Amino acid sequence: MTYEYARDHEHELSAEYLYPSDADVLDIYESGESLMVDVAVICPECSDTLALTATVGSVTESTVDLPLDEEYYD
Repeated sequence: MTYEYARDHEHELSAEYLYPSDADVLDIYESGESLMVDVAVICPECSDTLALTATVGSVTESTVDLPLDEEYYD
């Protein structure tokens, strides 16, 4: 990757190219009144590791058993 490319690349992300198996939760914490989640993913365009921060917008019960099985990602 050239310096010019790295400087101009903005890591435009789309859920279409992000997969749960390529992500890792870095942290879960409170910020003010919000629950926050930091996740590491690979940029599908340049393969750089990116840290994403998300605010939890809703909480619902799930039938997923922890720890997650690999079948969950198939």
